[in-house]
Amino acid sequence: MEKEILKLKVQNLAGLRTSTINILIVLIGGMVSLMFLPNSPLKYFLACIGGFYIIIFVSNLVNITNKIDTLLINRKDT
Repeated sequence: MEKEILKLKVQNLAGLRTSTINILIVLIGGMVSLMFLPNSPLKYFLACIGGFYIIIFVSNLVNITNKIDTLLINRKDT
């Protein structure tokens, strides 16, 4: 029973990691496309918001990866 729960946790975290990577790809693509717009205050405002969200999602991705590693290391110990 415990193995099944661990397997489900790892699968859920892997799915969450995949979704986070997809969101990061879209955000980074949007940031690159902003570089092709003419200079305006809106461009810089959107770039700041995009950079903020990229930082949040990268830190979230690192946390998810650490959780997966911790679960898998604990499984090997038992």
